[in-house]
Amino acid sequence: MMEIGEEYERIKKLFDGVDDNQLALVDGAIAEAARLRVELDRLHEIVDKTGLVKIDPNNPLRQKELPVSRMLPKVRANYTNIIFKLAGILGRSVEDEDLGLDEYE
Repeated sequence: MMEIGEEYERIKKLFDGVDDNQLALVDGAIAEAARLRVELDRLHEIVDKTGLVKIDPNNPLRQKELPVSRMLPKVRANYTNIIFKLAGILGRSVEDEDLGLDEYE
């Protein structure tokens, strides 16, 4: 699993060539994006083990939404929002594949 420091460096590399002062201003947002991405990875591991919905084996119509099913879209949206805001502030375009969310869709 990717660690926060590794993800921080990956995101920061997306903005290579940006003025150092400008980059320093958004350093906290880059760190938060890294934390969110690692959290997404962890949530996805939970989904791989438990699924998003618990289904009663005796009555498939009885279903229970698991908490992770509500958390995953929220964290994904927060991460994407921060990355696009960073891109806007730093004057770079970010391609969908740069986000690293392909495996979550």
